[in-house]
Amino acid sequence: MPDGNLRDQKKIATRQALAEAAFNLAWERGVDGFVVEDIVRTAGYSRRTFANYFSCKEEAVANALTMDDYSQRDGQFAFSTENYTPLDTIELYIRGSFTINKLRRLNQLVSLSRDYPALKLYVTGALMKVQDFAKRGISEAFGSDYPEEYYHILIGAVFGAILPVLDESIAVKLPEDGEQGETDNEFNRYIDTVFAHLRKGFN
Repeated sequence: MPDGNLRDQKKIATRQALAEAAFNLAWERGVDGFVVEDIVRTAGYSRRTFANYFSCKEEAVANALTMDDYSQRDGQFAFSTENYTPLDTIELYIRGSFTINKLRRLNQLVSLSRDYPALKLYVTGALMKVQDFAKRGISEAFGSDYPEEYYHILIGAVFGAILPVLDESIAVKLPEDGEQGETDNEFNRYIDTVFAHLRKGFN
């Protein structure tokens, strides 16, 4: 393995370890219940290392939602889009990426940001990264086949339907352990409904 790749992997691992430690502390104690020194002590790094990755504890907490779960290293979807429409493609992306653990983490981050306004900006930014990745993947896959505004509207509609589940504005029970592979759970039925409605307008 080239040294550059190894260094990049170490950086990613360090960033994720710090973010995970920050998230766990926030979930256990509340965002006001710990300081950066607690994060670095828990993760086993120095305060200087923390400063290389994050500007504050709130940014670290929000970055526990990582993009690595969602994407290939080259920034493309982890599946072929051949013979699919953009709507088909984004449905595959949602169903493949939103695992039980990912949904729980999203729900927990949204819940924390509701209780701690200082965290909200950073969680919103993390969610925007997920949406931006999806929009970029769709627009690169289909290019000029569709107008540029189509991709923005499509991604906005899809994530606009999912976010109310995460912040519990809509009462949809998230899957339990063991239900990830099952199609008959409340979240998957909700996603079925979302895409059935979207197909009426996104052909």
